[in-house]
Amino acid sequence: LHLISTFMNEIAINFDDAKSFDDVFKMIRSFPNKKDYPIVFGKRLSEFSLKEKRLPTRKELDMVSKGFPLIISSIEFHTILVNSEAMQLLKVPFTTDGFEKDDQGIFTGRIQNRGAFVALKQAYALLGNTAHLKGRDSVMKSAVEKGVTTMVTVEGGPLFHDKHPQMIIDKRHDFPIDVSLFYSTTDIKKVIEYNLPRIGGDIFVDGSFRSHNAALYEPYEDAPDNCGKLFYSHSELLEFVEHAHDLELQIALHAVGPRAIELVLDVFEEVLTRKPRENHRYRIEHFELPLKKHIKRAKALGLVLAMHPTYEYYFREEGMMYHTRLSESMRNSTNPFKAIIDEGLIVAGCSDSDSMPIDPILGIHSAVNHGNKASRIKAYDALKMFTINGAYGVFEDHLKGSLENGKIADFCVLDKNPLKVPAESIKSIQVMATYKNGRCIYEVNDYD
Repeated sequence: LHLISTFMNEIAINFDDAKSFDDVFKMIRSFPNKKDYPIVFGKRLSEFSLKEKRLPTRKELDMVSKGFPLIISSIEFHTILVNSEAMQLLKVPFTTDGFEKDDQGIFTGRIQNRGAFVALKQAYALLGNTAHLKGRDSVMKSAVEKGVTTMVTVEGGPLFHDKHPQMIIDKRHDFPIDVSLFYSTTDIKKVIEYNLPRIGGDIFVDGSFRSHNAALYEPYEDAPDNCGKLFYSHSELLEFVEHAHDLELQIALHAVGPRAIELVLDVFEEVLTRKPRENHRYRIEHFELPLKKHIKRAKALGLVLAMHPTYEYYFREEGMMYHTRLSESMRNSTNPFKAIIDEGLIVAGCSDSDSMPIDPILGIHSAVNHGNKASRIKAYDALKMFTINGAYGVFEDHLKGSLENGKIADFCVLDKNPLKVPAESIKSIQVMATYKNGRCIYEVNDYD
């Protein structure tokens, strides 16, 4: 997940419930904090949920946002929208990759790829630390109520700001639960300065399906001339991975599409063949559309896969992202949990908040009830994804992730057994109590 970004939902316009442009414009007009910060953030806007089936343009946004700069991110941040005032304030060079223009060559307000990275970083830089941390207490309260006792957060990197990792380090002792940090940077000196054992998470080898920049071998269903994009060459990625490997850092790379997955596997294989290292637990984040050969190679390399089951819950329905962006053969191959687990790979379950909600029970439900029946897994395997496998993914399985003598007493109490209820009702299971280090930090009022 991305914890600082999740905290910032407190000061942003949340477009989760927007079903039309009218809804979007009404939410912008009625937002009460337009003048409280140097720039207004909007989040979680999805064209697939809007009846217009597209995102509003800069000119359309200008009509409802006069007098304040506005930047809106899509659900997964790889596409952003800006109004004219934000465009002038952020001063992102038009030579930067990713600016969409209309038939007259006029900027539409939509930015992707590296342009989106630059714009978001500059927008974050305008806000003080207090704004970034505004929602800390409410987010932590909600997470604890969902049974969460440890989070793994990815901070910094292309889509966020390099002051975010420092905020986590400074504040983590104030959190009611444990927070393990991946600093998403290719500047290894920064990770060494913080004395962190791991690097990466959102080192983008490619982008996302939503933004048409996840790297595919065949074109997008709705963009027949586009097969996505790789953000690194083989030599660039190899140089980074080899340097981090030499320093014995745990490495995590973002790869969604099969071309990106192939590149990551090639690089990891090259480095580990020349310089073997046992128990490295290198990770691929997302691994969303692997080929069968990729699953076998990942197992042979001893990789950990950090995957997001709730994508299947939210993105698979007709008219939603998978159905619109991907061909039938591709959308029948997304997140193939059963094939991966049958191969013996360790899959750590992730929420990808604030793209998706922090809700492990919903993650378990989504893996068990995958839209493609051939990819469904048993509840026990899904439960492991959000417990022992998550701990394994950050070298903490000797301390937590299972109830054993000598381990930290981190656990939650559920009102029903996810291994015994009907699969389709797992999402309705309620957390009755959460314990951290053996101490109850949450319980429902009528829990006995």
